[in-house]
Amino acid sequence: MSYLNAVRLVFAGQFQADPSTVNNDVRHFDNADFLPQYQDYQQGAQADGWWNPNGTGAFRFIDCAVCTAYYADGTSTSSKADDPIIGLSVLNSNDRSSGKLVDLDPQWQLASQIWGMQVRLADVAAQSATTWLTSTYAENPFRDLWFTRTAGKGGDGAASAIFQSVLTGLDWAANLPNSRLLTELLAATQDGQLSIRLVTYAYKDDYTQSGFTQGILAGVIGPYLSGEPASIVVGRRFAPANGNVSFQNINFLTGNLTPSGLLLLDLCNALPLDSSYNPVSVGTLTAGTLLSPALAEQAPLDSTSYQPIGTVPYLDPNWLLQAGGIAAFQLTPAQLANQSPGSFLPLTLASQAAGAASPVVAIRETANGLFLGAEPFVLRIDSSANGPVTATSTLYASAYGLPAPGASLQIAQTGAMPGLGGGYGTHQPTAPIPVAGVPTAALNFPASLTAGGGGTSVLSIQGSPPDNPRGYIDGQLYNVTYQQAAQSTTEFGPFELIAIHLRDAYPVPDVPTWTANIQPIFAQYGNLYPIMSKFLVQLNDPVSVYEHRKLLTLAFSLDIQDPNYMPVTRDLSEAKRQTILKWFARIDQDVDFQRLLTASKPRTAAPKRVAAAAAVATASPGGKTTFAQSLAKSRGG
Repeated sequence: MSYLNAVRLVFAGQFQADPSTVNNDVRHFDNADFLPQYQDYQQGAQADGWWNPNGTGAFRFIDCAVCTAYYADGTSTSSKADDPIIGLSVLNSNDRSSGKLVDLDPQWQLASQIWGMQVRLADVAAQSATTWLTSTYAENPFRDLWFTRTAGKGGDGAASAIFQSVLTGLDWAANLPNSRLLTELLAATQDGQLSIRLVTYAYKDDYTQSGFTQGILAGVIGPYLSGEPASIVVGRRFAPANGNVSFQNINFLTGNLTPSGLLLLDLCNALPLDSSYNPVSVGTLTAGTLLSPALAEQAPLDSTSYQPIGTVPYLDPNWLLQAGGIAAFQLTPAQLANQSPGSFLPLTLASQAAGAASPVVAIRETANGLFLGAEPFVLRIDSSANGPVTATSTLYASAYGLPAPGASLQIAQTGAMPGLGGGYGTHQPTAPIPVAGVPTAALNFPASLTAGGGGTSVLSIQGSPPDNPRGYIDGQLYNVTYQQAAQSTTEFGPFELIAIHLRDAYPVPDVPTWTANIQPIFAQYGNLYPIMSKFLVQLNDPVSVYEHRKLLTLAFSLDIQDPNYMPVTRDLSEAKRQTILKWFARIDQDVDFQRLLTASKPRTAAPKRVAAAAAVATASPGGKTTFAQSLAKSRGG
């Protein structure tokens, strides 16, 4: 199933995520309240443009390479002499822009997506550099984000997350080298796709740090199987007892038990790290089966309540990157007897401290093995004055990794969410923070569903015009939760839900004008993304816009999957995008705009508002960390 397959390749290296942080505070979207200093780097307790106001939005791989190949028979190699795929570089495009990291909305920064990214396998060390594979990464967001993974770090530098997606449009080179891994991978994958998982951590969000905007990346590529979701594994789900992390700071994780009895547990985003980014010791860690299904975290285990399967070698040097954080165990017939339909027992990770008399439950599978996941779980809906607009998400219900047909599913809105997306410190913007999640009547869907024969149900969500409840920002942000009727809410991560940006209805005007239609949109983007105004085009300046009209027309005409699509945030409604293109097509007929051009003085380059590195402080807990704190307050935490 997906990358959690006997056949897989592991790669590791670094990544760069370079978002602009001016839009981290939703109040910066208010053109009337925006100040030039909001494009400056944060200084002490004054947030201004936060920690990376000049961000480009880029997401790219850095120095990533294949380090281990795993085969169908359970063997593996890290030697290029055994398999020429070892040491191959895992790269992005060499002939177009990098991918872009995009949040859904300033009031929901917890499901970032990578758009327009190309992934290549290439032998750059060969005398004649050869690309084995070129592919496209489908834009699925990260999951299982947690903020306390790394000891001794603060803000986003302590955080970790997992991206799972598929590689599409596979373009293999002719006359590929004879690689056993590649042969087995091509034989196992289906529908012309591959499954890919990225774990990102050790991020550097301090401008004064070497390697600013970079972090560590651990990746796995495996086969994709027809009918499975792209961004989740419908497998054996482990959940902390409190809905956050376990008592030993172990995060949510997923496993897969293959038909051949191979158990694979993905611990890459689950184990706590020390300040050097190595796994913290939680004692001897063993995968096993709970013979007493009701046992919870910290419960002591013995031979009557626990059947060990195998020890996780998580403290072996470089195991996290070399193995991709995946522990694999071939179950014996006796172990399989407790993992067959009709006699499933929950899996667990047991830890035993040095000198302890017995192991204890460190984290365990959900009660009755229940799991429910949604895909897609980020939706952008353009509402219409002509009636409700429908978007869909597929819900995957399972029990112990098998489809759960007939399962009763419950779906609900979270309702009003005050305080999301605000800033911190002194000299904060005076604009009010909009209340997200209202009016609830603008969003409609069934409160319950029954899972179909394959354990899946299609959730249809109808969006009607929310009528601009947030004022200075388009549309509204909604959260929709889901669960099997028998599931506890603590078995879901704090950000495990469907996030929706329902955009306002916007009729495309017959004759759009700069003053009425274009300038308010362009001024907002010019404020929020200073990298544009400093190095390309000043979107609030008619002269600059006119000079770059052909380039802007091209950027707004691109497919949303293109890395050069404008706006980079993908938050512009289609009607507003068509309005912009319609205006550019008749820009010379906009009399008021032409009058502004005539009256304008020759444009001079805008001064670069770049603060000295020494002025950047770490008083802020960090971008997504700050957002998560405001979310906790909104939920009453």
